[in-house]
Amino acid sequence: MTTSPPADVATTATRKERLVIVAVMLALFMAALEQTIVGPAMGDIARDLGGGSLLSWVATAYLLAATASSPILGAIADLRGRRLALFACVSLFLLGSVLAAMATSLEMLVAARIVQGAGAGGLTSLPFVVIADKVPMYRRAAYSAYISTIYAVASIFGPVAGGFLADYVHWTAIFWINVPIALLVIVAVAVLFEADHDRLSRRTIDYLGALLLIAATTSSVLWLNAVTGTEASLLPSWMLAPLALAAWGGFAWRMLRAATPLVPLSVLTERTILLSALGLLCCQGSNIGMAVYLPLYYQNIFGFSASEAGFAILGLLGGIMSGAYIPPQLLRLNPHYKPLVVGAAAFALFGALSLTAVLAFMPTLVGVEIATIALGLGIGSAYPIFTLATQNAAGPTRMGAAIGVLGFMRAMGGTIGVAVVGAVAVASGLTEAVPQGQAGIPMWTISLVASGLLAVCLLALSMLPPRALEGYAKAGSR
Repeated sequence: MTTSPPADVATTATRKERLVIVAVMLALFMAALEQTIVGPAMGDIARDLGGGSLLSWVATAYLLAATASSPILGAIADLRGRRLALFACVSLFLLGSVLAAMATSLEMLVAARIVQGAGAGGLTSLPFVVIADKVPMYRRAAYSAYISTIYAVASIFGPVAGGFLADYVHWTAIFWINVPIALLVIVAVAVLFEADHDRLSRRTIDYLGALLLIAATTSSVLWLNAVTGTEASLLPSWMLAPLALAAWGGFAWRMLRAATPLVPLSVLTERTILLSALGLLCCQGSNIGMAVYLPLYYQNIFGFSASEAGFAILGLLGGIMSGAYIPPQLLRLNPHYKPLVVGAAAFALFGALSLTAVLAFMPTLVGVEIATIALGLGIGSAYPIFTLATQNAAGPTRMGAAIGVLGFMRAMGGTIGVAVVGAVAVASGLTEAVPQGQAGIPMWTISLVASGLLAVCLLALSMLPPRALEGYAKAGSR
C-alpha cells in the first residue's frame, strides 16, 4: 500500500520546484536582455575601442554563437544531465561577460561576446527543458506565455537600460551587471538542482558533429549577411556559399553515420518537431525583422524621433505579449493544438498583409498600429504552441535535443528576418544608405518579407499531424 507524502514535504517540494523555475527564468531574462542592451552603447564602444567593420560583430558574434551552441547544449542536457548543462551555460556566460567588461580592444570584445553567446545559447533553450521536467503538460502553456513575456520585456527594457548605463555609468556596466545575476543563478542551480543521475547516458558526446554544426551555422550566417549586405564579410559570398553547403553536407553525413549523433535521428525525422521548428523560424523572422526596421519607417514617414518610434513599436510587442496568453485558455477546452496554431498563423498572415496594404495605400499611424497589433497577436498566440507541440512529441529522453533544435531555428529566424528585411530597407532608402530618389523599390515592401515568411509558416503548420497534448484530459477530469 502506498501513502501520500506529508503535506509539509509536498509543500516544500512544490516551493523548491517554483524556485528552480524562477532561477531558469532569471537566466533566460539575462541572456535575452544581452541581445538588445548593447545597441545604444555602440557609439561609446567605438569611441573607446575603435570602429570600422568589426564594430557590427559586437552584436553579430553573440547571436551567431548562441545560434550554434543551442542544439549542442541541448544534447549535453540529455546526455549529461540538466544540472551540468546549466552550470556550463551560466559559467560561459559569466566568463564572457567579465572578459567583455575588461576588453581593451575591439578584437577582445568580439571574442568575449562569442564566449558569452555560447553560454546564452543554452540559457535561452534549457529553461524550456527544465519546465518540461518540472511542470505537467496542462500547465506548461502558461509558462510558455511567461517566457514570451520575458522576451518582450527584455526587448523593450534592453535598449533603455543600455542607453542609461552608457550615459550615466560606463558602457562596460552593460556587462558587469550580469555578474551578480549569473552568480545568483549558479548558487540557485547548486542548491536547488539535484544531481540527475537517472538522466546520465553512456553515449559519448559527438564532438565532430558539434564542430560541423558550428562550421555550417557560421558559414551560413556569413553568407546571408554578405548576400544581403547587412554586415561586412571577411569572404565574398561566392566563396561562403560552397563552404556552407559542404559544412551542412558534412553535418548530415555525420548524423547518418555516427553511432551516437549529436542530434538523434529520431528528433531530426520527427515531423511535428521539424514543422514546429520551421514555423517558429518564420514567426521569429517576421517578429524581429519588423521590430528592428518598423521604427525607421515611423521616423521617415511620420517624422518621429527615435524614442517616439520606440514607443510606437509597442503595438507589435503588446500584441505578442497578449497573444501568448490565449493558448493556455483555449487548450483547456480542446487539447488538439493543430487548429489553434494554424488559426494563429493565418491571423498573423492576415496582420502582415493588412500592414502591407496600409503602408502601400493609406499610411496612417492608426492603421499601422492596428495592423501590427493583429500581426503580434497571431505570432504571440503561435509561440507557446511550438514549444508545447515539440515537448509533446519529444518525450523526456529527447527533450534537450528537441528544444535545442527549436532554439537553433528561433535564432536563425531572427538572423534571416533582420538580414532580409534589412536588405529591403536599404534598397528602399529607408536606412538612408540609398537616397530615396534613387531607391529601386518603395518603402512599404519591408512588410512583404513578413508576409512571405508567414505564408511559409501557414503552409508548414497545415501539414502538422493531428495530435492532442498529453495530460489535458486528466487535468480536465479533476
